[in-house]
Amino acid sequence: MSERAERRRLIRPDATIHYRVHGPERAPTVLFLHGATLDHHAWDRQVDALEEHYRLVVPDLRGHGESPMEGRFEFDAAVDDVLALLEELDAERIALVGLSLGGNIVQEIAYRAPERIDALVVADATCNTAPRNPLQAPMTIAWLAMLTTMISRHRFLQRSAAATAQDEEVQQYVMAVNKDRPTAEIVQILASLLRSALHPDADYRLPVSTLLIHGDGDRIGDIMDGTRKWAAREPLTEYVIVPGAGHASNQDNPEAFNAALTAFLARVLPMRRWRAA
Repeated sequence: MSERAERRRLIRPDATIHYRVHGPERAPTVLFLHGATLDHHAWDRQVDALEEHYRLVVPDLRGHGESPMEGRFEFDAAVDDVLALLEELDAERIALVGLSLGGNIVQEIAYRAPERIDALVVADATCNTAPRNPLQAPMTIAWLAMLTTMISRHRFLQRSAAATAQDEEVQQYVMAVNKDRPTAEIVQILASLLRSALHPDADYRLPVSTLLIHGDGDRIGDIMDGTRKWAAREPLTEYVIVPGAGHASNQDNPEAFNAALTAFLARVLPMRRWRAA
Protein backbone atom coordinates (compact mmCIF):
# COMPACT_ATOMS: atom_id res chain seq x y z
CA MET A 1 0.00 0.00 0.00
CA SER A 2 1.39 3.38 -1.01
CA GLU A 3 2.41 5.78 1.74
CA ARG A 4 2.09 8.79 -0.57
CA ALA A 5 -1.57 9.43 0.18
CA GLU A 6 -2.77 12.87 1.19
CA ARG A 7 -5.06 12.63 4.22
CA ARG A 8 -8.11 14.84 4.28
CA ARG A 9 -11.39 15.08 6.19
CA LEU A 10 -14.92 16.19 5.48
CA ILE A 11 -16.87 17.69 8.38
CA ARG A 12 -20.52 16.67 8.41
CA PRO A 13 -23.23 17.73 10.92
CA ASP A 14 -22.98 14.44 12.84
CA ALA A 15 -19.82 12.80 11.51
CA THR A 16 -16.28 13.43 10.33
CA ILE A 17 -15.42 11.57 7.14
CA HIS A 18 -11.72 10.82 6.82
CA TYR A 19 -10.43 10.01 3.37
CA ARG A 20 -7.19 9.58 1.46
CA VAL A 21 -6.27 10.93 -1.97
CA HIS A 22 -3.69 9.15 -4.12
CA GLY A 23 -2.30 9.82 -7.57
CA PRO A 24 -2.02 12.79 -9.94
CA GLU A 25 -4.28 15.71 -9.04
CA ARG A 26 -5.38 16.33 -12.65
CA ALA A 27 -6.11 12.71 -13.53
CA PRO A 28 -9.67 11.35 -13.78
CA THR A 29 -11.02 10.66 -10.31
CA VAL A 30 -12.04 7.24 -9.02
CA LEU A 31 -13.85 7.15 -5.68
CA PHE A 32 -13.84 3.82 -3.81
CA LEU A 33 -16.46 2.86 -1.20
CA HIS A 34 -15.86 -0.20 0.99
CA GLY A 35 -18.34 -2.75 2.31
CA ALA A 36 -20.25 -2.82 5.58
CA THR A 37 -18.07 -2.99 8.73
CA LEU A 38 -14.83 -2.75 6.69
CA ASP A 39 -12.60 0.26 6.04
CA HIS A 40 -10.45 1.92 3.37
CA HIS A 41 -7.82 -0.82 3.58
CA ALA A 42 -10.21 -3.11 1.72
CA TRP A 43 -9.05 -1.27 -1.43
CA ASP A 44 -5.28 -1.41 -0.85
CA ARG A 45 -4.57 -3.70 -3.81
CA GLN A 46 -6.64 -1.54 -6.16
CA VAL A 47 -4.86 1.61 -4.99
CA ASP A 48 -1.49 0.00 -5.67
CA ALA A 49 -2.59 -0.95 -9.18
CA LEU A 50 -4.19 2.35 -10.21
CA GLU A 51 -2.54 5.25 -8.41
CA GLU A 52 -0.07 6.08 -11.18
CA HIS A 53 -2.88 6.73 -13.65
CA TYR A 54 -5.85 8.03 -11.67
CA ARG A 55 -6.69 10.34 -8.81
CA LEU A 56 -7.97 7.87 -6.25
CA VAL A 57 -10.20 8.92 -3.35
CA VAL A 58 -10.65 6.32 -0.62
CA PRO A 59 -12.81 7.27 2.38
CA ASP A 60 -13.87 5.47 5.51
CA LEU A 61 -17.68 5.56 5.57
CA ARG A 62 -19.34 7.09 8.62
CA GLY A 63 -18.99 4.85 11.65
CA HIS A 64 -16.23 2.85 9.97
CA GLY A 65 -12.46 2.99 10.24
CA GLU A 66 -11.30 6.49 11.15
CA SER A 67 -14.66 8.23 10.52
CA PRO A 68 -16.47 8.82 13.84
CA MET A 69 -20.18 9.61 13.94
CA GLU A 70 -22.89 10.41 16.44
CA GLY A 71 -25.69 7.91 16.95
CA ARG A 72 -26.47 4.98 14.67
CA PHE A 73 -25.37 4.30 11.12
CA GLU A 74 -28.01 5.31 8.59
CA PHE A 75 -27.76 4.44 4.90
CA ASP A 76 -29.27 7.73 3.70
CA ALA A 77 -26.82 9.73 5.81
CA ALA A 78 -23.93 7.80 4.25
CA VAL A 79 -25.29 8.62 0.78
CA ASP A 80 -25.48 12.29 1.73
CA ASP A 81 -21.86 12.11 2.95
CA VAL A 82 -20.73 10.88 -0.45
CA LEU A 83 -22.73 13.55 -2.27
CA ALA A 84 -21.03 16.17 -0.07
CA LEU A 85 -17.65 14.60 -0.81
CA LEU A 86 -18.32 14.78 -4.56
CA GLU A 87 -19.10 18.47 -4.10
CA GLU A 88 -15.82 18.98 -2.28
CA LEU A 89 -13.77 17.07 -4.84
CA ASP A 90 -15.29 19.00 -7.77
CA ALA A 91 -13.88 16.48 -10.26
CA GLU A 92 -14.30 16.97 -14.00
CA ARG A 93 -14.41 13.22 -14.67
CA ILE A 94 -15.33 10.70 -11.99
CA ALA A 95 -16.12 7.02 -11.57
CA LEU A 96 -17.62 5.53 -8.43
CA VAL A 97 -16.52 2.06 -7.33
CA GLY A 98 -18.41 0.36 -4.52
CA LEU A 99 -18.41 -3.10 -3.01
CA SER A 100 -21.35 -4.54 -1.06
CA LEU A 101 -22.70 -1.63 1.03
CA GLY A 102 -20.47 0.68 -1.02
CA GLY A 103 -22.06 -0.76 -4.15
CA ASN A 104 -25.52 0.07 -2.85
CA ILE A 105 -24.38 3.60 -2.06
CA VAL A 106 -22.93 4.24 -5.53
CA GLN A 107 -26.18 2.98 -7.07
CA GLU A 108 -28.12 5.47 -4.96
CA ILE A 109 -25.81 8.30 -6.05
CA ALA A 110 -26.51 7.39 -9.68
CA TYR A 111 -30.25 7.23 -8.93
CA ARG A 112 -30.39 10.61 -7.20
CA ALA A 113 -27.71 12.61 -9.01
CA PRO A 114 -26.70 10.96 -12.31
CA GLU A 115 -25.26 14.23 -13.58
CA ARG A 116 -22.51 14.04 -10.95
CA ILE A 117 -20.80 10.91 -12.28
CA ASP A 118 -19.44 9.42 -15.50
CA ALA A 119 -19.25 5.71 -14.67
CA LEU A 120 -20.07 3.12 -11.99
CA VAL A 121 -18.52 -0.10 -10.77
CA VAL A 122 -20.88 -2.14 -8.60
CA ALA A 123 -19.10 -5.08 -6.99
CA ASP A 124 -20.78 -7.88 -5.03
CA ALA A 125 -23.91 -5.87 -4.28
CA THR A 126 -27.59 -6.52 -4.78
CA CYS A 127 -29.52 -4.30 -7.17
CA ASN A 128 -31.27 -1.47 -5.31
CA THR A 129 -34.15 -1.23 -7.78
CA ALA A 130 -34.82 -4.91 -8.54
CA PRO A 131 -38.27 -6.36 -7.76
CA ARG A 132 -38.28 -8.51 -4.62
CA ASN A 133 -40.56 -9.98 -2.00
CA PRO A 134 -41.41 -7.17 0.46
CA LEU A 135 -40.92 -9.62 3.34
CA GLN A 136 -37.38 -10.53 2.27
CA ALA A 137 -35.61 -7.63 4.02
CA PRO A 138 -37.46 -7.82 7.38
CA MET A 139 -37.03 -11.59 7.45
CA THR A 140 -33.29 -11.27 6.85
CA ILE A 141 -32.97 -8.65 9.59
CA ALA A 142 -34.89 -10.86 12.02
CA TRP A 143 -32.70 -13.85 11.17
CA LEU A 144 -29.50 -11.85 11.75
CA ALA A 145 -30.77 -10.55 15.09
CA MET A 146 -31.76 -14.05 16.16
CA LEU A 147 -28.35 -15.41 15.14
CA THR A 148 -26.59 -13.02 17.51
CA THR A 149 -28.54 -14.51 20.42
CA MET A 150 -27.80 -18.11 19.43
CA ILE A 151 -24.01 -18.03 19.02
CA SER A 152 -21.11 -16.23 20.69
CA ARG A 153 -19.77 -12.94 19.42
CA HIS A 154 -16.53 -14.59 18.31
CA ARG A 155 -18.42 -17.26 16.40
CA PHE A 156 -20.63 -14.61 14.80
CA LEU A 157 -17.54 -12.74 13.58
CA GLN A 158 -16.02 -15.98 12.29
CA ARG A 159 -19.15 -16.76 10.32
CA SER A 160 -19.27 -13.20 8.97
CA ALA A 161 -15.64 -13.39 7.88
CA ALA A 162 -16.18 -16.76 6.19
CA ALA A 163 -19.24 -15.40 4.37
CA THR A 164 -17.26 -12.37 3.23
CA ALA A 165 -14.06 -13.92 1.91
CA GLN A 166 -12.49 -17.18 0.78
CA ASP A 167 -8.88 -16.12 1.37
CA GLU A 168 -7.75 -16.73 4.97
CA GLU A 169 -5.79 -13.47 5.15
CA VAL A 170 -8.84 -11.51 4.04
CA GLN A 171 -10.95 -13.33 6.64
CA GLN A 172 -8.41 -12.31 9.29
CA TYR A 173 -8.68 -8.70 8.08
CA VAL A 174 -12.48 -8.85 8.46
CA MET A 175 -12.09 -10.21 11.99
CA ALA A 176 -9.47 -7.61 12.94
CA VAL A 177 -11.35 -4.58 11.61
CA ASN A 178 -14.41 -5.64 13.65
CA LYS A 179 -12.66 -6.67 16.85
CA ASP A 180 -14.17 -3.77 18.81
CA ARG A 181 -17.54 -3.54 17.03
CA PRO A 182 -20.54 -5.00 18.93
CA THR A 183 -22.58 -7.57 17.03
CA ALA A 184 -25.71 -5.48 17.58
CA GLU A 185 -24.04 -2.64 15.68
CA ILE A 186 -23.14 -4.94 12.79
CA VAL A 187 -26.76 -6.04 12.54
CA GLN A 188 -27.96 -2.43 12.73
CA ILE A 189 -25.69 -1.38 9.83
CA LEU A 190 -26.97 -4.24 7.68
CA ALA A 191 -30.55 -3.51 8.71
CA SER A 192 -30.21 0.13 7.65
CA LEU A 193 -28.92 -1.03 4.27
CA LEU A 194 -31.79 -3.46 3.76
CA ARG A 195 -34.47 -1.00 4.89
CA SER A 196 -33.27 2.07 3.00
CA ALA A 197 -31.26 1.02 -0.06
CA LEU A 198 -33.74 -1.37 -1.63
CA HIS A 199 -36.57 0.39 -3.48
CA PRO A 200 -38.00 -1.54 -6.46
CA ASP A 201 -38.38 0.49 -9.66
CA ALA A 202 -39.11 -1.75 -12.65
CA ASP A 203 -38.63 0.99 -15.26
CA TYR A 204 -35.33 2.35 -13.94
CA ARG A 205 -32.16 1.80 -15.96
CA LEU A 206 -28.63 2.76 -15.00
CA PRO A 207 -27.82 6.15 -16.55
CA VAL A 208 -24.06 5.71 -17.07
CA SER A 209 -21.62 3.03 -18.21
CA THR A 210 -21.45 0.44 -15.45
CA LEU A 211 -19.33 -2.57 -14.63
CA LEU A 212 -21.24 -5.21 -12.66
CA ILE A 213 -18.80 -7.62 -11.06
CA HIS A 214 -18.88 -10.32 -8.38
CA GLY A 215 -16.99 -13.33 -7.15
CA ASP A 216 -17.92 -16.74 -8.50
CA GLY A 217 -18.35 -17.91 -4.90
CA ASP A 218 -20.36 -14.99 -3.54
CA ARG A 219 -23.10 -16.63 -1.47
CA ILE A 220 -24.53 -13.44 0.08
CA GLY A 221 -28.24 -13.04 -0.60
CA ASP A 222 -29.30 -12.96 -4.25
CA ILE A 223 -26.13 -11.31 -5.55
CA MET A 224 -24.94 -13.94 -8.04
CA ASP A 225 -28.29 -14.75 -9.64
CA GLY A 226 -29.59 -11.21 -9.23
CA THR A 227 -26.56 -9.57 -10.85
CA ARG A 228 -26.75 -11.90 -13.85
CA LYS A 229 -30.40 -10.95 -14.40
CA TRP A 230 -29.61 -7.29 -13.70
CA ALA A 231 -26.89 -7.19 -16.35
CA ALA A 232 -29.22 -8.76 -18.91
CA ARG A 233 -31.74 -5.91 -18.65
CA GLU A 234 -29.25 -3.01 -18.56
CA PRO A 235 -28.06 -1.62 -21.93
CA LEU A 236 -25.05 0.25 -20.49
CA THR A 237 -23.45 -2.53 -18.45
CA GLU A 238 -20.54 -4.91 -18.68
CA TYR A 239 -20.70 -8.07 -16.58
CA VAL A 240 -17.67 -9.87 -15.11
CA ILE A 241 -17.43 -12.86 -12.77
CA VAL A 242 -14.22 -13.03 -10.72
CA PRO A 243 -12.93 -16.61 -10.41
CA GLY A 244 -11.80 -17.99 -7.06
CA ALA A 245 -13.46 -15.21 -5.09
CA GLY A 246 -16.24 -14.77 -2.56
CA HIS A 247 -18.13 -11.65 -1.53
CA ALA A 248 -14.92 -9.62 -1.18
CA SER A 249 -13.95 -10.36 -4.78
CA ASN A 250 -11.51 -7.44 -4.96
CA GLN A 251 -9.49 -8.91 -2.08
CA ASP A 252 -9.92 -12.63 -2.73
CA ASN A 253 -8.62 -12.34 -6.30
CA PRO A 254 -7.18 -8.84 -6.76
CA GLU A 255 -5.37 -9.74 -9.99
CA ALA A 256 -8.54 -10.74 -11.84
CA PHE A 257 -10.58 -7.93 -10.26
CA ASN A 258 -7.96 -5.33 -11.15
CA ALA A 259 -7.71 -6.57 -14.73
CA ALA A 260 -11.45 -6.08 -15.22
CA LEU A 261 -11.45 -2.74 -13.40
CA THR A 262 -8.50 -1.21 -15.26
CA ALA A 263 -9.86 -2.31 -18.65
CA PHE A 264 -13.26 -0.78 -17.85
CA LEU A 265 -11.81 2.49 -16.56
CA ALA A 266 -9.57 2.81 -19.60
CA ARG A 267 -12.70 2.75 -21.77
CA VAL A 268 -14.92 5.07 -19.75
CA LEU A 269 -12.39 7.55 -18.27
CA PRO A 270 -9.85 8.27 -21.01
CA MET A 271 -6.61 9.67 -19.66
CA ARG A 272 -5.47 11.53 -22.76
CA ARG A 273 -6.76 14.94 -21.67
CA TRP A 274 -5.06 15.10 -18.30
CA ARG A 275 -1.75 13.86 -19.71
CA ALA A 276 -1.85 16.55 -22.37
CA ALA A 277 -2.67 19.13 -19.71
